[in-house]
Amino acid sequence: MKNFKLSAFADEAGISAGEQIDALKANGIQYMEIRNIDGKNILDCSDDELKKIKEKLDGGGIKVSSIGSPVGKTPITDDFDQVKKSFERALAAAKILEAPYIRAFSFYVPKGSDPAPWEDEVVRRLTELVRTARLEGRQYALENESGIYTDIPSRCVRILDRVEGLVLALDPGNFIMNNADLLQAWNLLKNRTAYFHIKDATREPRHFVPAGEGEGHIAEILKDAYSGGFNGFLSVEPHLKYLENLTDAQRFTKAVKALKKILDTI
Repeated sequence: MKNFKLSAFADEAGISAGEQIDALKANGIQYMEIRNIDGKNILDCSDDELKKIKEKLDGGGIKVSSIGSPVGKTPITDDFDQVKKSFERALAAAKILEAPYIRAFSFYVPKGSDPAPWEDEVVRRLTELVRTARLEGRQYALENESGIYTDIPSRCVRILDRVEGLVLALDPGNFIMNNADLLQAWNLLKNRTAYFHIKDATREPRHFVPAGEGEGHIAEILKDAYSGGFNGFLSVEPHLKYLENLTDAQRFTKAVKALKKILDTI
């Protein structure tokens, strides 16, 4: 595992900073992809609140791999000025929490419409946001997500090719939900993947599952990434609500153990 750094969405283990830190430490994870903490989305936290969060994380020996922002998870038709204001808060959080990445998206296209005519606007917006992030020493990590412009591998490739400095936060589970072949997707995107979200999925029944239990070929992909010298973050995102007999903390631990089992075979 020397090439991989483990991180996680600890808000799936607990609400408070203390609960999240405890869950990370109990599972031997030193990084957090911070999204919601102490009952608030990270972008809704003031600078003073962010500084207090940083003190708590430092006290627990936890660093932040990425700001798990919702930027770009809004309609492409919405006012871009509001998007830029949200991104300013994401950047503020990244600077205070010393996070190298900001996870974000490529905007929802109108439901039922052909995505192609929206590509230039997606490129225009992402080019500005990526440039802004790079000026502050941060990277905009684009997550593939259902319903947004880059929900399938081919559109990810097009946007990554057109937006200089943009990198991918590859999410196998989300690609499965959009009926992509993960090995084909990986071959298309491996050279642009800087970050992984670790969640797997099945098409029947249609839900997310622990890594290695779905159709994401996560072991094969991570083995190839390791062989190719990948040295970035693997961020566990459990999404295991279907396991109703387990607590949030137990579901979190199950997801982490599934990833570690895969890594032990690589």
